[in-house]
Amino acid sequence: MPATEKISGFRQPVAYKIAGVYSGMFIYIGIAMPFWALWLAKVGMSPGEIGFLIGFPSLLKALSSPFIAQICDKLGMVRRPMMVLLALSVLFFSGYFFFISFSLFVLVTVLFSIVYYALTPLIESYAVRACDKYNLQYGRLRAVGSIVFVISSVLFGKYLDHFGYGNFLYFCIGSMVITFFAVFLLPREGGRPQTRNNIPADGKNAPLKFLLTNRRFVMFLVVLSLIQMSHGFIYVMGSYHWAKQGIDNETIGALWSIGVVTEILIFIFAGRFITRFRPMYVLAVIAVFGVVRWSVLAVSISLPLLFFVQTFHGLTYGASHLVAMYFLSSRVPDKYFMTAQSLYSSVPMGLSIGVVMILSGPLYDMFAGRAYFIMAALSLMVLFIAKTVRRVENTPL
Repeated sequence: MPATEKISGFRQPVAYKIAGVYSGMFIYIGIAMPFWALWLAKVGMSPGEIGFLIGFPSLLKALSSPFIAQICDKLGMVRRPMMVLLALSVLFFSGYFFFISFSLFVLVTVLFSIVYYALTPLIESYAVRACDKYNLQYGRLRAVGSIVFVISSVLFGKYLDHFGYGNFLYFCIGSMVITFFAVFLLPREGGRPQTRNNIPADGKNAPLKFLLTNRRFVMFLVVLSLIQMSHGFIYVMGSYHWAKQGIDNETIGALWSIGVVTEILIFIFAGRFITRFRPMYVLAVIAVFGVVRWSVLAVSISLPLLFFVQTFHGLTYGASHLVAMYFLSSRVPDKYFMTAQSLYSSVPMGLSIGVVMILSGPLYDMFAGRAYFIMAALSLMVLFIAKTVRRVENTPL
């Protein structure tokens, strides 16, 4: 998502193919994010076990994603590795059909998560490079995934209210199969792409070493980690808490979807606007909305108020993701880009948020909905450290 002007439409065939990949991926997310915790509860998992089964995969991303991405960086390819990872994902996910105990669910979750959650940074890096090569807007491609999420979560919520959870796992596997064929249709890579930003890379350093010893990049990860950590509790216990308050599946799906609608608007219209400001200023504004959002969720179950603060998701997640992609595409040397993308996916979006997700079950047992105040405190921390790291974006790595 460089600062250069991008065409606004889907004028290149590759745009539809990338949109197809995002569609398949977000069908799965639209099914699993709102309703995975509820399915686990249906098969007998406790809140603590649910928190572990949903949160632990995020920790695994921190172990698998950077190393898989570093291999792809060295090979200069991503399409074929994505196909292998998706095939393994279907294979390992099938284990949920045969086991019902917590310990065996942990085993299946570990195997599935190692391969499936390594896909996200590879898909994102392919999309960003394609946007540079074909003069497309990343935000508008990514918005397709969010639109599919809205449709999937709303329709699947209606389906569950009428037919129950009997075919839940089949829908999940079907979405992965769709993603596999969408990746298969992507153009093959034509060698390593040209550097986007004319920033020299130190050829003596391995990608992980270069990035993890760079202070600016590390501080970028710290700030984004705090913002993403604040989402951990709602991802695990949000639907569970709302269901406990008597909210039906269709409304739960709508509560998730309204946030993603604003996320879509951010992706479509805010990309160029965000690049005009220093990332730390944008992230500080995002943190203010985070404090308000989590504080309201801690004290209210009023549906009008819930729907209102759920629209803040467009900023607390959508805008922060655009800031992250802008930083990565404009500051990171090309030969380290896929690894940098995987570190963003595995640290803020994996390790950091995973810690909160694992703790979400015990936190809910102790505080119920008031655990959202802890999420508000994490957002508040961003305001205090933003000034210290405000120049993280001003110079190349």
